[in-house]
Amino acid sequence: MKLSSAQLVWIIVTEVCAIIGVRISPAIAISQQDTWISMLAAGVIGAALTLFTVHLSMLNPGQTLTQFSRALLGKWFGRIVVLPYLAAWYSFCTVILRDFTGFLQPILIDRTPLWIMMLIIMGLMIYLTSTAGITGIGRLCQIVGPVIIITLVISFVLNAGHAKGHYLLPVFSDTGWISIVKGSLGPAIWLPGPYTLLVVVAFMRNPRKALSSSLIGVGITIVLALAATLMVLMVFGPNLAAKIRYPYFLYVRTVDILDFIQNMDIFFMFIWIFGVSAQLSLLLFVASHESAQWFKAKSWRKFMWFSAPAIYAMALLIPDETGFEAYYNFGLYVVFPICGIAIPLLLWIVTLFRRKSVAT
Repeated sequence: MKLSSAQLVWIIVTEVCAIIGVRISPAIAISQQDTWISMLAAGVIGAALTLFTVHLSMLNPGQTLTQFSRALLGKWFGRIVVLPYLAAWYSFCTVILRDFTGFLQPILIDRTPLWIMMLIIMGLMIYLTSTAGITGIGRLCQIVGPVIIITLVISFVLNAGHAKGHYLLPVFSDTGWISIVKGSLGPAIWLPGPYTLLVVVAFMRNPRKALSSSLIGVGITIVLALAATLMVLMVFGPNLAAKIRYPYFLYVRTVDILDFIQNMDIFFMFIWIFGVSAQLSLLLFVASHESAQWFKAKSWRKFMWFSAPAIYAMALLIPDETGFEAYYNFGLYVVFPICGIAIPLLLWIVTLFRRKSVAT
């Protein structure tokens, strides 16, 4: 299984589906009309996280997180530090599966039980991941990524007549830096992928291009997220947009050109399904692969027959949408400091110490 540098770019770009889908509204609730500044700040934070994560992976070439953490920290402690990542990958996949299908069900197949909708998406994830692994996910992202960009640009152009610039005013004076930075953290952790680069970089055909490819992907993603945030703010205004759970998709519904071009949201939904399915497949692959490494199982594909049902069962146990934001906040304020900063910093320091010891 190998990834090209272009496939890594598009894998990161498809993250925009999660950012626009679930992170715009919470960010607007915090930083109001200055959320576009929060998106720019998220871009800076996301680029810094990407730089650090990819650099750490490149210092340990050809090894995924579980492999190089064991090599650096020893057999037992190296496995212990991987546990928070496994918990994060399984829970991220579970919540996105439940959140996304809960949103799609009333729009596409109303009166169909939610468990059937989740079963269909899970079937797509298992088929893609088991047949082609990370290479197949990369190829799907190569197709879906450009289509998502074209779709977003079309939606911006068609709704430009409804945009009102005064919704962006006043700039900065009503919020301040604390609110702007706080609003940026949610999108920032999604920009480089929720810690998946610590695994994915090991599969690159040319690891030396990992850094440039990752930063290009993050750059494209932040431009798209920034444009979507600006359009949502200028069409709905910050007060209304903060109360809508999926403001971009309601924004698409407002497209109306001379009563001829309408109801484009269904078209956008089908494209979005492929983008979110690619991201869910990536999380399933990373969780299965690293779990197999953690348990020293011979085949990650066989381990997937445990991980996929576990994710599906956990998604079924989520009763409704009321707990989603609490979980996202837990991931932001508890999981992120541990998995995004503390453990990578520890692994980076130990890596440099080991390399210095070998050199001397």
